Amino acid sequence: ISIHKSGWYSVVTTTFGLKVIFNWESSLFVTLTSDYMGAVCGLCGNYNGKHQDDLIPRNGHIPVSPVKFGASWRVAEIPGCVHGCRGVCPSCDITEKVQYEKENFCGVLRDPKGPFRDCHSKVDPTEHFENCVYDVCLYKGRKDIMCQAISSYTSDCQNAGATVYQWRSSLFCGEKCLHFNKKHSKCSENYFILYGDRCVPFSQCGCVYNDGYYHVGQVFYPNGKCQEECKCTQDGKVECKKIECGPDEKCKIVNGIQKCYPIGKGVCQAAGDPHYLSFDGRKFDFQGTCTYTLSKSCGIEGTSLVPFSVQVENVQWNKMRTKVVSVTKLVAVEVYNVTLIMKNKIFGVLVNGVFNNFPLNLNDGAVQVYQKGRHYVIETDFGLRVTYNLVYHVTVTVPGNYRGKVCGLCGNFNGNKRDDFQTPTGLLTNNVNSFGKSWKVTIPNVVCGNGCEGNNCPNCNQKHKAVFSKKIYCGIVTAPDGPFKACHSKVDPRSYFDDCVFDVCASNGEEKVLCDSVAAYALTCSASGVDIKNWRTPSFCPMKCPANSHYEVCADPSSASCPGLTDLVQYDSTSCTEGCECDDGFLFNGNSCIQEDECGCYDNGRNYKPGDVSYENDCEIKCTCKTDRGLVCENHACPQNTKCMVKKGIMGCYNTDPCKDANCRVKEKCLVEKGEAVCVPEYTGTCWAWGDPHYHTFDGYNFDFQGTCKYVISKACGNLDGLVPFSVTEKNDNRGNRAVSYVREVDVTVYGYTITIRKNQVGRVKDEGEGQVSVFQHGRDAVVKTNFGLVVSYDWNWKLVIKLPSSYYGRVCGLCGNFNGNLHDELQNPAGQTVSSVAEWGKSWKTADQDKDSPCLDTCEKNCPTCKDSELKLYQTEAFCGALISNTMFKGCHKKVDPKPFMNSCVYDVCMNNGDKKMLCQALASYSKQCSEEGIVIKNWREKFGCPMNCQRHSHYEECASVCQPSCSIPEELQVCTANCVETCTCDKGYVLSAGVCVPAKTCGCSYQGRYYKPGQRFWADENCGRLCECDMTLGMVICSEASCSANERCTEVDGERVCRPISTATCSASGDPHYRTFDGHKYDFQGTCEYLLSKLCSQQTGLIPFKVTVQNDHRGSKSVSYTRAVQFSMYGMTLTISRQYPYKVLVCMNLASLPLDYNNELKVFFSGRTAVVETVAGITLTFDWQSTVRVTLPSNYQGTVCGLCGNYNGKAHDDLTMQNGRTAISGEKLGQSWQEALIPGCSSACKGAWCQVCSTSQKKRYQALQYCGVIADKAGPFKNCHKHVDPTPYLDDCVYDACQYHGHHGTICDAVQTYVSACQRLGITIHSWRRRNFCPMVCPANSHYTLCAKGCPATCASLTSTGECQRHCAEDCECDEGFLLSGEDCVPVRDCGCTYDGQYYKKGEVFYPEFNCAEQCICGENGAVSCQETKCHQGEACKLVNGLMGCHPEGHDKCVASGDPHYITFDGQNFDFQGTCVYVLAKVCDDDKGYLTPFTVTQGNEKYGNGKVSVTRSVSVAVYGYVICIQQGAPWKVIVITQEGLNIILRTDFGLTVLYNTVYYVEVIVPSTYKGKMCGLCGNYNKKSGDDFKLPSGKRCYGNDNPLPLAFIKVFPNINFNCLNNVTTVRPHQC
Repeated sequence: ISIHKSGWYSVVTTTFGLKVIFNWESSLFVTLTSDYMGAVCGLCGNYNGKHQDDLIPRNGHIPVSPVKFGASWRVAEIPGCVHGCRGVCPSCDITEKVQYEKENFCGVLRDPKGPFRDCHSKVDPTEHFENCVYDVCLYKGRKDIMCQAISSYTSDCQNAGATVYQWRSSLFCGEKCLHFNKKHSKCSENYFILYGDRCVPFSQCGCVYNDGYYHVGQVFYPNGKCQEECKCTQDGKVECKKIECGPDEKCKIVNGIQKCYPIGKGVCQAAGDPHYLSFDGRKFDFQGTCTYTLSKSCGIEGTSLVPFSVQVENVQWNKMRTKVVSVTKLVAVEVYNVTLIMKNKIFGVLVNGVFNNFPLNLNDGAVQVYQKGRHYVIETDFGLRVTYNLVYHVTVTVPGNYRGKVCGLCGNFNGNKRDDFQTPTGLLTNNVNSFGKSWKVTIPNVVCGNGCEGNNCPNCNQKHKAVFSKKIYCGIVTAPDGPFKACHSKVDPRSYFDDCVFDVCASNGEEKVLCDSVAAYALTCSASGVDIKNWRTPSFCPMKCPANSHYEVCADPSSASCPGLTDLVQYDSTSCTEGCECDDGFLFNGNSCIQEDECGCYDNGRNYKPGDVSYENDCEIKCTCKTDRGLVCENHACPQNTKCMVKKGIMGCYNTDPCKDANCRVKEKCLVEKGEAVCVPEYTGTCWAWGDPHYHTFDGYNFDFQGTCKYVISKACGNLDGLVPFSVTEKNDNRGNRAVSYVREVDVTVYGYTITIRKNQVGRVKDEGEGQVSVFQHGRDAVVKTNFGLVVSYDWNWKLVIKLPSSYYGRVCGLCGNFNGNLHDELQNPAGQTVSSVAEWGKSWKTADQDKDSPCLDTCEKNCPTCKDSELKLYQTEAFCGALISNTMFKGCHKKVDPKPFMNSCVYDVCMNNGDKKMLCQALASYSKQCSEEGIVIKNWREKFGCPMNCQRHSHYEECASVCQPSCSIPEELQVCTANCVETCTCDKGYVLSAGVCVPAKTCGCSYQGRYYKPGQRFWADENCGRLCECDMTLGMVICSEASCSANERCTEVDGERVCRPISTATCSASGDPHYRTFDGHKYDFQGTCEYLLSKLCSQQTGLIPFKVTVQNDHRGSKSVSYTRAVQFSMYGMTLTISRQYPYKVLVCMNLASLPLDYNNELKVFFSGRTAVVETVAGITLTFDWQSTVRVTLPSNYQGTVCGLCGNYNGKAHDDLTMQNGRTAISGEKLGQSWQEALIPGCSSACKGAWCQVCSTSQKKRYQALQYCGVIADKAGPFKNCHKHVDPTPYLDDCVYDACQYHGHHGTICDAVQTYVSACQRLGITIHSWRRRNFCPMVCPANSHYTLCAKGCPATCASLTSTGECQRHCAEDCECDEGFLLSGEDCVPVRDCGCTYDGQYYKKGEVFYPEFNCAEQCICGENGAVSCQETKCHQGEACKLVNGLMGCHPEGHDKCVASGDPHYITFDGQNFDFQGTCVYVLAKVCDDDKGYLTPFTVTQGNEKYGNGKVSVTRSVSVAVYGYVICIQQGAPWKVIVITQEGLNIILRTDFGLTVLYNTVYYVEVIVPSTYKGKMCGLCGNYNKKSGDDFKLPSGKRCYGNDNPLPLAFIKVFPNINFNCLNNVTTVRPHQC
């Protein structure tokens, strides 16, 4: 037998004519002489000259399919092998085949003019060509597959003696050979010779011994009995010595090599936090954070064992805050005089300090380093194997011949685990900390700890253990029916389960810790030969693979790798390991999956990336990886003043002055730290946009730009020279004034992540970044901070600040300028061209991803407000913006921060907003904050200028507060605060921040995987909505469970979160009469006037949030019809009522509230058109127009789970008349009665009486005309575009019905038409103008105007802009005029906007009580700020809810009456008669309780009646709020309501005074109990003592004869001239 290398092939020849050729890759040739014809079998056929019978299987007689034929000749099982393609088999598209048949691919084989032209006659290229196309097509065009196919034909041709011309080139199948260019020195060294598979100098040739060739240094055993060991020496000689195998060794052949092999092996593990498992099976935990000897050889002197050492460096686990828990950060292996280090987050290995890519082969396989699955492996030729997953899982495997010859934390491997705690001196200890500390490797100047003791050790309570023991957590490891059941008999899962529970508990349920713990068991099972499949699922521990790769249960890294990569190391193919495999069309380069043309060089046992330059032999050799030529090496010498050194893992020639190699950028300075040069920025540039917005670039250029689109404010541009690319965009909006715009949304894109911060979403960000980016709250700002110095802060309202290190000098662009130190060249567009105006400049930086549903403008185009010179001068005075320059309060900062730009911007904003003080406060705040950034704190400016900060509930203002406020996500004791103080709202004592809101510290939510979740908050933890998690407050942590979206939902992403969204929705409505339309489209009428269930959740289906909607109806002018009066909506533990009794307001748990309203981020209520819209996070929407139309929209996941008047929503309209008892109603009346919730006094469930009539045909015809309801169905009318989307017929019928009942009343018709308009606009369908002066004109309130298509979510004072996430289409409405915003239901100037407090809006000046005990009274004041103070109810008051208002209300009321003669009854019940005919004080406030009570006076004018001996009341006058009102001729005032009920004229005030006069002789004065003891006049003093009612104004009691003399109460009004009195006589006071 002869074996030799020929070209790329290994050739085996025999003396009897057998010849086998293999290229070590894919091409195999077997050649036989004719002697063997008909005497062979196998895949090559029977060699009988007949190809027709070649596919006869073993033990068969007739040919079969290739798959069956191949399977019959199987001789061995290989892990993961198959007998052909299974499942979805790859196929070739015809267009791809055509592409690969061309001459630049496989077509070169049959090209008649190509390099194989002389071979075509000797070897037919057809079969090779077809095979080439087939293979290349299946491998998606991989060039290396093509090259192998062409190489196979080349070999065939050359074997046939044909000439093959040059077909390889640098661009086509170029082979990368190692080139070594030496400068001429010794002649002999110029020559290279083949040495195995590579070329070496002649002096490095090996040895020939007994017809075998051996490499230099190779050890071999020539006699086949391991009794003699020989070694090839450097001079080509073989030296041999007698040996014998050791007690734990056996002589055998493995992988073609015969020698003494160890028997068995020992495995030690350090996993988790870390949990150690020694070679002998002793399990212990040790939390030391130093460097320790995990295992090393001990006592091997006199043996042939190779010395080694494995060390680990542990660090404090960042998942733990208060407990001492360590994890492995670094693994170092010392062997063969080489130190190899694998380090956390470094994807490569350091060899003697020099960085090398994976894989790596040292000393012809003595040491191999490679990646297998998720682990990195260091493997030696004597059996030592160390794995590390770069997180915290380390294994050390030593061969059996090291029994009793190792020491360290892994023990001595002697089979006795009781003596594993042995120190280096040989002493035994039972203390784990003492044992661990004894194996500490001392490193100078390193501070570390040696384990935990007492309370600082981690522990896990039983409740948490119970959760994490479940199958959805660690229980998957031990589950008898789980994916690991096949491994239980080989590897006991108990210890892995215990470690998993411990670690997951210590990390508070972190998913990554769970997955790493389970993966540790999976790896051990795999190493034990157990094939574990499918333990990972899309919702449980899915493995995230890098770009261009995918997860495989049994990953083979060599299946698609760069040519030459697999030659570096010999992977163990007998065991299966999960991991990532490259996608089709990509190749593995040892670390990632790349395009074929990106493959590097694989020589000298190393992996070089394209362009890599490396140095060897003390920098005497320089090698460069060139993609076209391979690794090219040459002699090299370091230049003068440089030295060959290793820095940051790279060997090279470095300057003795480190800074000369640093290549620091412009505006960076070089510092030397620990011998290393560090480039640090010289300064930090600041850009901001605030207010209007007013911009200030990095270079100090100030400008105003009012665009309302999305713009690039700053991004990295040009040649970044290693700088991290980033982008910051902002979106602006108008806030009641087209002339100004404000920042409303900020996007920061960096490191491939995007962080979004939106206006008003305090405490919330859309965060997709981790590691290099941190997001936190700093004072009142959201801050995004990167590890390279970019800091972006936004106050969730109007100010954006960007800070950037000067390293980016001249390398940024956008509205913040180019940061080149020149403020005169800022106006450059993205192309780098200078533009002529700021408006054009701003427009040029508009981003491409504009919101199509929210049109924007780059400038105000028409009807733009302007400022008069007089106004400008006014606002430049010290009373306004001029204070920034002239007031001494700010002068201390002038040298640091120029106030002029701030003052100019302030004047513009205040003027454009008609003197709005909030604009002044914003400007002062902006300047004050900038001063604070410079270290100058301006005190008391808010108090002086009346600019209070609006602090939310349970917080208070502090002028100089710590930037580190205690929060639920970061406890106070763990914060490190270094920055200046900030003015902000800080939580009250006992409260901490929870998502921007101050909550009691005991009610904090959960921190999970770097994010904070509020109590009860639910979220999906995976990408497929299969693992649902919830912040469980009973356990104080996040717990997860298996779940899924319902059949009527789909999993999608909304605002950066995975959610289940309905695939459809359905709407039920009640309008007009009311006419009902169910979810399934059934229509019926029902005129009941009680309270009814419209819809509620009637199923126990899990995952659905319960809700309930009830309606209360009433009659309006006709007893034959009813209309919806009030709607009550219950969900999330609260009840919301929208009633006609409180137009444009809502009742929240019976408390009256203005809109918009936000309830716990779960439910919001806002205006859309003239309708209240309730939206919930569950997807349920409710609308009511305060008139008659209510709509409930349900998402599809509620299908078949609801009941009520709206039906069951099961897609079947025919069963919608199902009553509460389950039977089918015969009419709408019966259906309504069955769903009655409550009785209302006087209500009924049906129309009864003579007025219940049916509309006649003639009446119907009349109201179907165009001038009435016919406009709805008019084919040429304003709604024609809607007819094909919304059938007008039922709406027309409803309109005619209502019009008939109300005899054509236009208001009824308009409401009915409006219902159809709303249905059309709700779908986004354009309608045309339909209102006219004589047909349904819409009268709008003050400061507003009618708009056919107003914004679906109008701008309000609460939001100051239209809702950014508004999903509603436009609706007709009265839209606020320019400069006005909705404040509740009124359009007010922007300067008169109120306050938002605790999710609720309050009008300016509104007083409210946030607590149920009225212990605190708040008022909405200036600057949109709420100020609160402690209070208690006064005498006569009680804290209660009255007419929707919580507050101190009178305990009761008392009445004084003057009637008839007149006869008087005082407040305290004293009766007397008095016939005076003058004007008298009936009741007057004589003590206003220090201004708390509203003063008023009620006077009574009497006149003679009948015989003149008696008198009656002629008039009553009331003096209150600065007005004198005569009841007879009263006029309505803001706070006074005058109504007529029968003959009675009634005056009511907002503080509870009621005065009634029947215009004849009866007067009634009712006052609230708060006035007890504070009154005087004929009605007495109201002190509940009737005996002292006759008191004079002087306080003296008055009596005469036997009866009291009330004449002393007379109040004389000389020259009185009330309109309601004619002849008033002046009389003298009676004498007492």
